[in-house]
Amino acid sequence: MAYVEKRGHSLRVVVRVRGKVEAQRTFPLEAVEEARKWGEEQEAALGVVGRGRGRKRESIVPRRMLQDAPEPKPATDPPSNATGYPLTLREALTRYLSEESPKKKGHEQEKGRIGSWLALPLADKRMVDVTTVELVEWRQTEEQRKGCRGVPISPSTIRNKLAILSAIYQHARSEWGMPELQNPVRGVKLPKNRKAREVRLTPAQREELWRELQNPIRKRYLYYIARLASLTAMRQGELWRIARWESWDKANVIHLTDTKNGDSRDVPLSTEAAKVLREWWIEQGRPPAGPLFPDVVRPGTVVRSYQKVIRAIRKRNPTFPHITFHDLRHIAATDMSKKLSNVLELSAVTGHKSVQVLKRYYNPDAKDLASKLG
Repeated sequence: MAYVEKRGHSLRVVVRVRGKVEAQRTFPLEAVEEARKWGEEQEAALGVVGRGRGRKRESIVPRRMLQDAPEPKPATDPPSNATGYPLTLREALTRYLSEESPKKKGHEQEKGRIGSWLALPLADKRMVDVTTVELVEWRQTEEQRKGCRGVPISPSTIRNKLAILSAIYQHARSEWGMPELQNPVRGVKLPKNRKAREVRLTPAQREELWRELQNPIRKRYLYYIARLASLTAMRQGELWRIARWESWDKANVIHLTDTKNGDSRDVPLSTEAAKVLREWWIEQGRPPAGPLFPDVVRPGTVVRSYQKVIRAIRKRNPTFPHITFHDLRHIAATDMSKKLSNVLELSAVTGHKSVQVLKRYYNPDAKDLASKLG
């Protein structure tokens, strides 16, 4: 049996067979008919409809079970203000991309997520006509889809795409004169994030990575930007967009302004990091000012070039771990934790505000911990 119950500002549909819950889902409070339809579909899939001496119930979701949930309006009623909103999802995505997204530091990443929504037929519907059921179906399809490496799309990628869509709906409500527009993303159950990655490279694997990065066929800057990421824990965007030659002082400290979390940060350089940076400075012709990596136009350039390096290594050595460019930041945080035992000092270098987030970047070897215990 399927029934709908009101839970705060939402509706919950529960499908039971012989007292056991077989399926359940949450819908926006106003999506009564949508909830009913989903319940019927689940009952049909479970073979519940039509059971019981050949009699079929008059209504799969009795209205009395909705308690004080709002009843759908008859078709003869005049449409509400929300149903009169003409803006299509494509128009909203395009407008948000041109007006709001450029104001954000993560504009390039957001641009890609918005582009993925623009590529869907769903974008041609009016915003008011997009339903939670359609977004749930999209999420289910994404969960089954495989990326360029042949592995399933990560939950965080799906969550990020839903997050930008939800942000656009909320922005339309508050800034574009659509206060009655309902956000269909609110009823979508988000996939759980994967466990934190265990990122380590043996000394031999590190040497193999550095050798391939220095291959003459690779872009020259790639070795230096990757080495600095693994030695300083600076983010990709901080290395190619924020760090400048004039911010590197005589004390071997690079001053970063307006980082990802909105704060400025001083990044101390180890002897090895300073050596690598000096080599790059000399190769660049000893510039007095300007960005450290002027040839890097977009962050995607770094990622794509780096991925080619990893693919080349794994082609000849399948046991080599798939280390992403961002994983180099994990490696740097773990290496520095051996020298900076105070977690506050470590977070000051890496730029993490939360110790909980910093913990995801700290991937110690159990053997190293055992040696410290004595």
